[in-house]
Amino acid sequence: MANIVVIGLGLIGGSLARDLRRLGHRVTACGRDAAKLAPAVELGIVDAVADDWAAALAAAEVVVLGVPVGSLRELYARIRPLLPATAVVTDVGSTKGSVVRDVADACGGRLPARFVPGHPIAGTEHSGFSASVEGLFAGRTVVLTPTADTDPAATARVAALWQQVGARVLQLTPDQHDAALALTSHLPQMLAYTLMGQFAEADDGRLDALIGSGFRSMTRLAGSDPLLWRDVALANRAQLSLALHRYLERLGELTAAVDAGDAAYLEALFASAQAAQRRLPP
Repeated sequence: MANIVVIGLGLIGGSLARDLRRLGHRVTACGRDAAKLAPAVELGIVDAVADDWAAALAAAEVVVLGVPVGSLRELYARIRPLLPATAVVTDVGSTKGSVVRDVADACGGRLPARFVPGHPIAGTEHSGFSASVEGLFAGRTVVLTPTADTDPAATARVAALWQQVGARVLQLTPDQHDAALALTSHLPQMLAYTLMGQFAEADDGRLDALIGSGFRSMTRLAGSDPLLWRDVALANRAQLSLALHRYLERLGELTAAVDAGDAAYLEALFASAQAAQRRLPP
C-alpha cells in the first residue's frame, strides 16, 4: 500500500481518493484552504487533510494533481522543490498537450521522468468532493499519455493504480488524445452551453412547462463548472476550433436543407446518425 497525496479534491480527485482508501492506501488531501477540506475526513474520502504541504509531499509515493488544467503550471512549479526524487506524479486533466507543455515549462523545458500525464474519461456535471462517489472509474477508460521523457516504471505505477480501481488503461500520444477528446468531450460541452444560452435568451417564464427529457439530456452538461471548462476550451483551442468549424459546416448544410424543405436529405442524415448512435458501445 502507498502514501498518496491528492492536490485538488474535486469530483475526480475525491472519487479516486475514496477508491484508493477503500483498497488500503493512505490518502492525504492538499488544497488552498485546509479548513474547507476538513469535512472530507469525516466523510471517509481521505485519511487526512494537510496543513503543511511540505510534510505531506515529503512522505508521498504518488501525487495526483486534480486541479484545473489552467492551474497546473503554477502548481507544479510550487510543489517541484517539495517532491521526493522517488515520487510519481500524475494528473487528471482533460487536455494533455497543454499539460505536457506547462509542466515541462515549470521544469525548465523538459517533462520530469516521473510525471505521467493522465485523463480518466469519467465524471458528472457536478463538482467538488461532496459529489464524489466510490466506483466512478469501474469499467471506464483512463488515458495515459507518457512522452519519450517519461520513465516506463512511472507509467506502469500509475497504470496499476487505475487498474486497481477498475479502470481500463489506454496509452495515446498527447496529440492523439486532444484530437479525440475535442470531438467526444469538448465539442459536446460547448454545444450544451450554447444551447442552454439560447434557451435562456428566449425564456420568458413560459417555457419551463414545455421542457422534455430530450432537452434535459442535451443540456445536462451545461451544469458543469464554468471555470474548469473555460480552461479546457483554451488549453485545447486548436483541436476544439477544428471540431467547431466542422460542426458549423454540417449545421450550415442542415440549415440549407431545412430552408429548402429537402426531405430526402433530412431523412438520410437522421437515419445515418441513428445508425451510428446505435453502434456506440454501452
